[in-house]
Amino acid sequence: MNNIELVEKLCEASVALREARRVHMESFGNLIPHVFMAAVLARVGQCLVMGTAHATEHHLEELEGIIAALEQGMRTGDREARNVIAISFVSDGEVELFFDDLRQWLGPRTLRQVNGK
Repeated sequence: MNNIELVEKLCEASVALREARRVHMESFGNLIPHVFMAAVLARVGQCLVMGTAHATEHHLEELEGIIAALEQGMRTGDREARNVIAISFVSDGEVELFFDDLRQWLGPRTLRQVNGK
């Protein structure tokens, strides 16, 4: 899986990310994976803003799809895709207030990227 395939999987899981990709492409003219991953992290944060119970009730399918795409990227992705996930999702996510909730959702390969910031 390369970065383009990763973004496609993420967009399959989330209508909000499809719109984020459209805006991203309109703004930049091409995919900049690390920048797009910031939009993915922001969307997950929006889903988790009221905690895991709220996310489970209102965003379960979307969150599961996003997390599954990230986990697949860590499992089958090329080096660039794995780096985008590790750096621009997990590492950047560790400083977010919602990270404790997010951590509970991460799959085992993605969770291994946590540095404990």
